[in-house]
Order: sequence, then structure tokens, then C-alpha cells
Amino acid sequence: MKYKVSVIIPTFNDGEHLLKSLESIKNQTIGFDYIETIIVDDCSNDNTKNILKDLSSDFENVKTIFLESNSGSASEPRNVGIQHSSSDYIMFLDSDDSYSPEMCEKMYDAITKNDSDIVCCRFYKLKNDVKSVPYFFLDDFNFNNYSNFKGQYDEKDQILYLKNIDDFPEIMSLGNPSMVWNKIFRKSVILERNIEFPKGNYYEDIYFSMKFLLHAKNIVFLNDFFGYNYVIRSGLDSSVSQNFSQSMLIKQLNGFKNIMDLFDEENYHNDRLKSELIVDMTKIYMFADIEEKCQKNFLNTMKQYYKNYKINTRINTAGLVFNMVINIFIKLFSLNNFITIFIKKLFFKINVVN
Repeated sequence: MKYKVSVIIPTFNDGEHLLKSLESIKNQTIGFDYIETIIVDDCSNDNTKNILKDLSSDFENVKTIFLESNSGSASEPRNVGIQHSSSDYIMFLDSDDSYSPEMCEKMYDAITKNDSDIVCCRFYKLKNDVKSVPYFFLDDFNFNNYSNFKGQYDEKDQILYLKNIDDFPEIMSLGNPSMVWNKIFRKSVILERNIEFPKGNYYEDIYFSMKFLLHAKNIVFLNDFFGYNYVIRSGLDSSVSQNFSQSMLIKQLNGFKNIMDLFDEENYHNDRLKSELIVDMTKIYMFADIEEKCQKNFLNTMKQYYKNYKINTRINTAGLVFNMVINIFIKLFSLNNFITIFIKKLFFKINVVN
């Protein structure tokens, strides 16, 4: 049978949640038999491997792949999953999340009907079984404010159509495009452009999505369809309340540089997107428990980005007053490492230690 979509699931020591994720695939309205499910195990050391072996023997359309050593992130499992996929379209699902019943059918119909390279939908956040709607770029968005908007927006069905990213460059810095699990991708674009998830660093989702979007044709955004359920487990929320480790900061910084290098290679200029990534990196730095030597290395790397940061930058996810405070602090950080380290120590003591 020719599968309509290939769904790639990376997993590590997550057998219990994985079964719930797989159940959401089995309940897809497109028909479970039309979905190739590829589960890539990142060298689990619990009962996950036994669960995967049972799944592959019970279902012909479930492929299980076992990596020989732990890669430490979802990048390598996803890359391997793409290599082993057989359908023309790729989707991703994290092992502790789930799809809505119409996810695959809606995404497949949209990408084939519009001859699109990529389709994106909205998603819910679930914490303690309570759903919330994250900020999304089309919420209360007025396209009339953008003279360079060349796409089409169907207000009735709430669908955005772009021939390419140049039809609406602002879309890259307005939230949703950074994730991979609320999208369907044309596989031929991934292979032709050699698009991979960077290994060993963070921001891998953003890098993959951004590189794909820079080369995509006929981009479609379904603003009125919530197809993905992103589950926040206790203690794993990546909000500003999280205390980041030194190793996390280094991986995040390396991932940040990967994205900036990508923009240079593609000659892509988007000051707003760069500014939002700089703010995100600064947030992680402020909450990270790191040695002073590591702080200096971080600040020396970020100095060029801080200097180019515009004081009037508008961050969509921040209130006006907080936005102004962020902008002032980042400009201060561009002046002197000593001042920055002092502010960071004071902030860390007030907001993390206490």
C-alpha cells in the first residue's frame, strides 16, 4: 500500500506516553492504514524497546528503528526517520503529545489540494489536562498594516496562502513557524535542499522549519484548525521560570549561531525575527546557573548581536512596558560585560535563588 503520510516519532524512555500518542494516530479519520508510523528509539534503557517490538509485530504500518547510542536530542531520530520514510509527505509527533482525530486528513488534503510544499495549523497547550491557546500570528492581525503583504487571506475559512515567504516576510517572526510538529512537509523539498535537524544543539526545530520555509512554495496556514496537542509535563515547561543549566545554555547558544549562520548563507534579512531570538537567548542566560567564565564567553559571542539590536524592537509576546525594559537591558548588555554580569547575578538571586 502507498502511504499518504509518514509520521515520525522520536522516543527515549517514554513507552507509557508513547502508547497514548500512537492511539491518537490509530484514531485518525484519514484511516490508520494510510499512515506510515516510524518510531525511532534513542537508545532507551527502560521498557520502551519491548513496547516498540510488540508494536512493530502487531501493526504492519508501524516501523521501529533502534539507534545504537543515545544522541541526546530529537534531531538524530528525526533525521533517521526521514531517511526511512516511504511516503511523499512527512509529519512529526513527539512521544508525549497527540494529534486531534482530523489532523492527518486536514493536513494531507490541504497540501495536496493546493500543491503546497508545507501546511501549518494551530495547536493547544495541555497542562494537567487543561487546554490553552498559545499566541498565534494571525490572532487579531491586520494585514493592512503591512504594505509588503502579497499573499491571500481567506477570512471566511481563516486560511492564509503564500506563494513563498517573500509574500509575507513577517510571518517568520510571528510565532507558529518555528515548530515542526504542527506541520506537514513535502519530502522532496527536504531531500533536494538537504534539510536536516542539527545534531547536538538546541533550536533544532526552528532551524529545520526556517530552512524549509525559505525554500518552500505555496505555503498554507490553517488558522482555524487546532490539530496538535502539546502536553506540558510537570517540571518540563520551558517558561521563564525554568532554571537552565550551563550545558543547556551552551547548546542553546550553538543552536542560535546555527540559525544566524543560516540567514547569512541564504542572504535572508529579518531584523524582527533576529531580535526575538536574541531576546529568547537573553532570557535563557538570565535564568541559567552558570560560572562567570561561561558568562563571559556567552557575552563575547552575543556582543555583535546585542550591538545590532534595535532599541525600538517590538516583541509580540511581551507587554509594552516589559518590552521597553527588555530593550533597555539588551542595549546595556552591549556596552560592558561587568555591568551585564552584575545585573545577571542580581536578577538570578531575586528570581531564581529566592
